[in-house]
Amino acid sequence: MSEEQTQEELDEATKKTRVDSKGKKTKRVKCKPGFKLKSNGLSCVKMTGSEKAGRKKAAKKSVKTRKGKSQAGSNRKRAKAIKKRKGLGLS
Repeated sequence: MSEEQTQEELDEATKKTRVDSKGKKTKRVKCKPGFKLKSNGLSCVKMTGSEKAGRKKAAKKSVKTRKGKSQAGSNRKRAKAIKKRKGLGLS
């Protein structure tokens, strides 16, 4: 049973090997939507609902930050966030 399960996990990940002009190989693993790369970097695991929700929220926040009119605007927002985190004792 465990062999079948690991084979299924391996099938979920799409593996690509890229070779640059110098001949150096780089391997990339891409997972299906709703899955994330396992810590071993070889297979994919299904994400929990709370993790999906958190990522969705983070993506919305990053879009908001990028919508700042310039780099200076996003730097101000980042500085404000860092200041808030320091106030909360997180960083």
